[in-house]
Amino acid sequence: MELRSNQKCEHCDYWTDGKKAFCSHCGEMLDLEYRHKRWELERRLEQLPGFMEWVKLKGSDRNILLWLIEKSIQSGQLVLTLMVALVTLILLLLPG
Repeated sequence: MELRSNQKCEHCDYWTDGKKAFCSHCGEMLDLEYRHKRWELERRLEQLPGFMEWVKLKGSDRNILLWLIEKSIQSGQLVLTLMVALVTLILLLLPG
């Protein structure tokens, strides 16, 4: 028979199995260190540029030619991504 260590949830004061990552009563995370690491990772991910912001030309908001070049590059990125996704889908559907 295995002994289980109980842990008190910081949020709802409910005692739950200490081996679990989340409280079985309120669903909040039990491990404070894990929660801080996850928060830091989410904060860093929010600071990353979005998909269509990879190419941002300086002055494209004032110059129509630069704006067109920027949009064509971004469209090319989108087409390339769609092609890679299509090839991947075809390879996955081919019989092994």
